[in-house]
Amino acid sequence: MAARQQRIRNTRATALRVVALFLAIVVSASSVAAEDSTAPVQVRHQPLETHQLPQAGTLIPLSVSLANSSDVDIKIRLVGSRDGRFMDIAFPMGVLNETDRPTYTVNIPAPVAAMSYQFVVHQKSGDLTLTDKFIIKRNCVQTFKVDVPDNIPSAEHRKEAAILVAKARSLERDTRNLETAIKLLETLKKDIPE
Repeated sequence: MAARQQRIRNTRATALRVVALFLAIVVSASSVAAEDSTAPVQVRHQPLETHQLPQAGTLIPLSVSLANSSDVDIKIRLVGSRDGRFMDIAFPMGVLNETDRPTYTVNIPAPVAAMSYQFVVHQKSGDLTLTDKFIIKRNCVQTFKVDVPDNIPSAEHRKEAAILVAKARSLERDTRNLETAIKLLETLKKDIPE
């Protein structure tokens, strides 16, 4: 009988230790969660290298992931300039990646010459946080200019042909940019309810 009572006391003591340990873990986890909710959201971004840039006008995806948050509805904007034109683009709602980190992606046309941008994060506290500035520059910009020497008898005709070739190349580039814009508009049209 005494051995049975001793086992009951030992079981109760073990159960109390387990409950105390569980409560300590819960309190610790809630305090960590409370600290994380007050910390500003941090953004991670891997910019494109110059050699990775596709032809001008081709859509390139720019992605950011959040380091210390699991929310997919945080407001993030891309602000900067592409070929000297200002851009301010709001990211669509994020998705969880394979490591359960929120990832936000937006597609923008590749620049002809250069692009600089940074991200604006709308914190839960109402503050705005700016990331570092990212700059992408092409090593060389194609201008489609053709030089024809003046001492050739048909120089004037060749100059006219060279001007036409340069205009044709520029029109090809503009056409690619317009096709990209049309694709973006069609994507937006699908997302807008009628």
